[in-house]
Amino acid sequence: MKEKLKIRVVNSDGKEYVLWTLSGKRLWDSLVDNGLDIGGICAGNNVCGKCKVRVEGETNPISDAEREHLLPDEIREGFRLACYCNVHSPLTVYIDNVGQDLNHKDIYSVFRPLGIPLIEVKQIFIPGIDKENPVSIHHRLRKALAAYSLELSIDNLAFLFRLDRAGRPAMELNALVYPGNRIKFIGPKQSRVFGIAVDIGTTTIFASLLDLQKRKAAAVISKSNLQKTYGADIISRLSYCMGNDDGMKTLHQVLINSINICIEELIDEISITEQDIFAFSVAGNPVMLHFFLGLSPAGFAAAPYVGVFNDEIICPARQLGLKSAQEAECYILPQIGGFVGADTIAALLSIPENDDHTYLLVDIGTNGEVVLSKKGQMWAASAAAGPAFEGGGITCGMRAGEGAIDRVYLDQDGQLQFNILGHNSPRGICGSAVIDLVSCLLEKGLIDTNGIIRTSDLNQYIGENGSQRDEIVLMPGKETGNGLKISINQEDIRQIQLAKAAIRSAIDILLDEAGIEYQELDYIYLAGSFGNYINPVSALKIGMLPPVPTALIKNAGNAAGQGVTEVLLSHPAWERAKILRDRVKHIELADRTGFQELFLSRLNF
Repeated sequence: MKEKLKIRVVNSDGKEYVLWTLSGKRLWDSLVDNGLDIGGICAGNNVCGKCKVRVEGETNPISDAEREHLLPDEIREGFRLACYCNVHSPLTVYIDNVGQDLNHKDIYSVFRPLGIPLIEVKQIFIPGIDKENPVSIHHRLRKALAAYSLELSIDNLAFLFRLDRAGRPAMELNALVYPGNRIKFIGPKQSRVFGIAVDIGTTTIFASLLDLQKRKAAAVISKSNLQKTYGADIISRLSYCMGNDDGMKTLHQVLINSINICIEELIDEISITEQDIFAFSVAGNPVMLHFFLGLSPAGFAAAPYVGVFNDEIICPARQLGLKSAQEAECYILPQIGGFVGADTIAALLSIPENDDHTYLLVDIGTNGEVVLSKKGQMWAASAAAGPAFEGGGITCGMRAGEGAIDRVYLDQDGQLQFNILGHNSPRGICGSAVIDLVSCLLEKGLIDTNGIIRTSDLNQYIGENGSQRDEIVLMPGKETGNGLKISINQEDIRQIQLAKAAIRSAIDILLDEAGIEYQELDYIYLAGSFGNYINPVSALKIGMLPPVPTALIKNAGNAAGQGVTEVLLSHPAWERAKILRDRVKHIELADRTGFQELFLSRLNF
């Protein structure tokens, strides 16, 4: 039997974890199996070079293939790629990967749900036992609630029986009325009734804990989707699922675990239990929703990209493994078609209804979606932007967390200036800053409209040619929090070009489908946790959006998060989601004549 070895993991904020692994096991597997996010995006397949950690202890020697991903300074300081590193002795591993966990319930405090709630908390009175004519608690409930369908669990009936006693004139109770006039739970007046709205992103999971009695948010959180260690984008996760016998089961369980982590933190924050969670509303792209339900996503691996379902689904929450009350149900929003999913429906719910307006909704992420609404008619397309806009696939890219550069701008003297999140030295650059940076480099003439770095014009910026490609160094290692320089190179710029061309091509095709010009747009809404932080001027400068006046570009915030929250608080929103599904026409970009030529033409800035 192999020896078990201790690994001490030290996070960049000094927090320590202890885990155990088998001698000879890959460090990547040892860390990921214990739920630690180490930043890799290729499922440990020795491709991305992003799972860098500093290691103290005996491991296997560095191979030539691993050296290609590491700088000489990194090797001297003990950095390794976890996917190449095997554990041969007790180790201390330093992880320089800080994510940002959000908890901003105030974002949703302005929401005022309209109409009746999806799950109604109804006050009821049940007659006590009549000594002259005693009747069971169940019969009295059925008689008092004749207009409803009772679907009470045996445990719930047993609880109500314990409340019932002779001589009590009446019981004042709360009944949970689900869609279809179904009562699934009856409890005392002081019962706490909560639900959770979930938006499952390819990179990030958003969850909002909702007080269903007060009809408002009690807490909000955003966490990494731990599936990303099996691939940064949808296609790579599909590949993992199809190429491994237990791939479907693994990705389903990892996703459920990610959501349960959110649930645990939310309920701990306001001191309730999972037994107080009675409903979920769920949105996400089609592949994520198939993983969520444990259904095969094989239909999305090839044309015509049709999954097992695209209508709304209601199912028991516990059946999926979610931490909740026994009675809890999941309300999964409908999808539009192809890779345009329920998250787009949720985002549309957050946009004010006005059939007189013509607008674009652009949800920018790993799997971007674009919707064009023209006086009530709607078209939608999916744009495979990849992870570049979220810091993935960028040499010094990182999530928007402590030490991330999140804004880049030019001062009055034309010099690059940076805004850094938190109070520590910079560690990397997140997606919103990458767009700012490319915009600034274009303005300074350090890159041309083809995206080529003009090395002769670098001036004080240090350009390195040769094996590391041309690059522009923004900060030398002595000024950063991890001792490594922060730079952008030719390949990074290429990744941004590919991502922005995907978004812009989708916009152009939808405008053509509707027969309008961009000058006819009343608004462009930028959605998504990333889209909310984009500087519209920078997005226009790099050509990601059509050249409209900046005043027409509105940040819609986490539109999908707001929409899926609205569904759980408002029955009309649930019904409107179905109407939107039928109204929006899905456009498959790859089927359009001239798409490749259009995409190539949009690569330039």
